[in-house]
Amino acid sequence: MHGRLLRPFKWLDLLGAAFLFFLIREWLLPLLRLTDTGDLLAFYDLIGGVLLLDLMLRSRWLGAFLKLAGALYLLHFNYIQTPLFSKDWLLEIFVRLQRDIPLAMLQHWTEMSLVTRNLLFYLMIAAIVSLLSYLVIEQRQALWFVIMTETYLATLDTFLPYEADGAIIRALIAGFLLLAVTHFSSMQQLAPAKGKSLRFWKTLIAPVMIIALAVGVAYAGPKHDPEWPDPIAYFTGNGSEVGTGYVKRVGFDNSDELLGGPFVQDNGLVFTATTNEKTYWRADSKDVYSGVGWQKGERSYEDILNPATHAWKDQLFKGFETKKVEASLQFSPETRYPTIFYPGQLTGVKNYKPANATFVYDKDNEQVEVRAGQINVVTQKEGQPPGVGDPKIVPNTILMKMNHYDLTAEVPIISEKKILASGSNYPAAIKEKYLQLPKELPQRVKDLAEKVTANAKTPYEKVRAVENFLRTGGEYSYETTDVPVLQQGQDFVDQFLFVTKRGYCDHFSSSMAVMLRTVGIPTRWVKGFAPGTETQTRGDQKVMEIHNKDAHSWVEVYFPDYGWIPFEATSSFISPLRVQYDLANQPAAQPIVPGITPQKPRDLNPDRLDERDAQTGGAKKSSGFSWGLLLGIGVILAIAGFVFWKKRDALYIWWLHRRMTSSATQRFPDKYNALIRLYERIFTRRQQGETLREYVKRLEVSGDRRQDLLYVTQLFERILYGFKELEGKAKETGDKIMERLTNQLKP
Repeated sequence: MHGRLLRPFKWLDLLGAAFLFFLIREWLLPLLRLTDTGDLLAFYDLIGGVLLLDLMLRSRWLGAFLKLAGALYLLHFNYIQTPLFSKDWLLEIFVRLQRDIPLAMLQHWTEMSLVTRNLLFYLMIAAIVSLLSYLVIEQRQALWFVIMTETYLATLDTFLPYEADGAIIRALIAGFLLLAVTHFSSMQQLAPAKGKSLRFWKTLIAPVMIIALAVGVAYAGPKHDPEWPDPIAYFTGNGSEVGTGYVKRVGFDNSDELLGGPFVQDNGLVFTATTNEKTYWRADSKDVYSGVGWQKGERSYEDILNPATHAWKDQLFKGFETKKVEASLQFSPETRYPTIFYPGQLTGVKNYKPANATFVYDKDNEQVEVRAGQINVVTQKEGQPPGVGDPKIVPNTILMKMNHYDLTAEVPIISEKKILASGSNYPAAIKEKYLQLPKELPQRVKDLAEKVTANAKTPYEKVRAVENFLRTGGEYSYETTDVPVLQQGQDFVDQFLFVTKRGYCDHFSSSMAVMLRTVGIPTRWVKGFAPGTETQTRGDQKVMEIHNKDAHSWVEVYFPDYGWIPFEATSSFISPLRVQYDLANQPAAQPIVPGITPQKPRDLNPDRLDERDAQTGGAKKSSGFSWGLLLGIGVILAIAGFVFWKKRDALYIWWLHRRMTSSATQRFPDKYNALIRLYERIFTRRQQGETLREYVKRLEVSGDRRQDLLYVTQLFERILYGFKELEGKAKETGDKIMERLTNQLKP
């Protein structure tokens, strides 16, 4: 019985496992420096236990069970107070796994519970160590892992704040000894010498002495100073190091949910603009401040099938004198966006390429999104039978990046007399949406805003008071590299105003928008590009080059009867606001800003522009390694690859079925997408270029089921291309049919 369960004991294999343990340990030690991991003892116990089980047991299944039991024990020991032999904590873990595994598959790492993340991390480590044990100890393939370990440590030492000199030496010693042990173990297996095993042990003396001598001389010998430049500065184009944190590369993107942290310059060209006016390039705005970043709330859309003939009028502001801006934008092939960038408010777009472009206009945020042509859909009215409806042409759902377009726009010239008299009679919809603040916003932010605006009587005076306070108050400095990331529980604006007092445009603009909201003035956060760098002048036309480093954010403030007016809070930027100082007895060059003594802005430089985070997304931004991403990928690959590989289709179908039936409040498009994936797994996959209707008609199912599928497909198209959710009877009918179709499919 023992012979069937246990492997024969081999000293060389045990010694090889010990050296392998020390190599794996070098992979974990950087966690103490690069992340918030406080103790590695649990990991060491797990790795040692897995290596011993693989050495001792013949049965893989028994080993897998014991490894799972060990991972659960470590989880209980570190995180759970319930008695070990109580079933309550096991049931709780099972419930959490049911909730968190789908989140892991969707890469929503931060939404998973701490217990689930650690359990999956333990299982991932156990699976990886088992694989290493098999390849290195059983198959004697150790060289690749030694090389990989040295490369890993050298990379950390080069690009991250981790001193790996000692780790490289330790890994070199353990790696060479592991190679020697596995080599002699192979020799012993090929030519067994019964009763003469002492000879094999004596042969280890020579490699140990050679390794000790070579490493000792190399470590103790004199060394030249580094002759290569710092790699981070080399690759980013800077001549000096860029801080000690984890920096982001600049550029325009939509990842604004978590702001803060340092960044590095990026001089990559985005587009070249030939224009008669040097001005900001607006792209989008956001209205919901979460305490850590900005998001969009509810919005409404308008389809624009022919942008060249569309009439744009008074989207942002009205009632002021304006200046007409004409611009021709040519984008770099490497950096293009499915968004129209425009100055002031847009009045026309023409000569765009690709010529089949259509637009979807976000009327709440004034964002113009580019779509790849147009498509025909059938819009079904409530009560109509399946297959019956009104044909409609709408923009394609596929985003398209523009190469070139010409535009006309207008920028406001503010009458100070008018704007001072605009008052604070805001529409209810404006107040509800643009005075939003998180409940956790610290009170001292509001106290500061009230103090700054204490002598201001009108909303405009309050706006200029806050703007001047941030731009020229003397307390806040423009900084891009020495900028701390936001810690758990901190408010982004509060951190900047009271703790760090340094940052870039995201800090200044967010602070201005939030401070004004606390005193009852509607604001929103705007992003796009600063004017860029002027490279040529052709008569009254300027050739501007806009680079990634020119990505910028500012503030728009709402004034009754006049709309949204831009303001600039960042000290190193020239304001886009044009003001006509037309008050009687008011000096033409001096705006009214109560309570603030005007000062010359520090370091005023129109070419020094904000650089935004360029990662695609919103991954998470932190000062540590992306271990959440590593955890998720490792868990999915390791567990699916070595435990559930043979049953992957059945497990996926089960998960989809659970997703369809577990939540009655799930949105209809999500349920429909899950249903289609379920049919693809059980029946046949969609072909490339095949529409949903063509796929449903091709399925080999009964007539009644096909009719139901066609009906919910039409409802899905109605939501997708009509930009609104189902309501009333249509929603009730659609949910019932989805439930019936789901119950007909058994995993």
